[in-house]
Order: sequence, then C-alpha cells, then structure tokens
Amino acid sequence: MNTVSVIPERCTGCQCCEMVCSLSHEGFCSPSLSRIRVKKWEEISVFIPIICQQCEKPPCVDICPTGARERTPGTDTVMTDENRCVGCKSCLYACPYSAPVLHPLTKRTMTCDLCHGQPLCTQVCTAGALSYGPEGILSTEKRRAFAQTLLHSTRSRSR
Repeated sequence: MNTVSVIPERCTGCQCCEMVCSLSHEGFCSPSLSRIRVKKWEEISVFIPIICQQCEKPPCVDICPTGARERTPGTDTVMTDENRCVGCKSCLYACPYSAPVLHPLTKRTMTCDLCHGQPLCTQVCTAGALSYGPEGILSTEKRRAFAQTLLHSTRSRSR
C-alpha cells in the first residue's frame, strides 16, 4: 500500500502541508482543520510532520466503541465514519503516533485520506520532508536513525 513517508529532519516547519490539506478538505487555510500536523519539539527545535501511518493493524480501529474507525475499501486508508463517530477520543489515545485529530467544529475525529491517491501535502513540500509511495511513514531503520539524532541533540543541549 502506498502511504506518505516523512523525513522529519528535512521539515522546516513552513506548514504548507497543513494549509493545502485544510484548504482542499475544508475550504479554509487553517492548521486546526488539517489532517496533517506539524509539531515542534521545542527542546531541540525540530519540526515533525504527524500524519496517519495507515497501520497494518490500527489500534484506533480496534478501540473504537462504535466501529466508526475503519479501512476504506479501494484506498485501504483508515478513516472515520462521521455518522457513527461520537467524539469519544478513544482513537486519539490509542494511536501511538498521535495521528487522529478532533475536528474543531464537528468534534469528530479525522485522519489523512491520502487525497484519493494524490496527497497534496507531498506535492507542496519543497523541503522534501514528505513523499508518497510504497514505503511506510518511517522504516524501522529511518526511525532508529532519527531517534539517535534526537538523542544526540538532547544530550548535547543538556550539557
């Protein structure tokens, strides 16, 4: 399955991905309406784009008490059925990546739908932090390398 891959060390924090996401899905440029979130790790000044990783066995689907979180046939993306979602936030707490977010107006959860196979966030990311393809968000090797970079950065700053 194709998904959005993230290379956090390339992210500049420009938020173009958030703006294009909210504009295409909601008609407004607002980070609170975006399905991708750019978080800043203040201690070491690193920006990290957070987006649904379309887990093979998504904990958000398993924990949803109403069955509102499910895989969408065809695209295989993990989505929320807004008609069944009661806004309990169980999926927010279950996700190890903090990908689902609460829509500020509907109070229902939302996640990346991969823009039906053409993720706009990857098209506007001039820094190369986002790409779309068959590789997962962060391969195990990439995750380990990034974790080591963060560990080294935090140790350097604490001295």
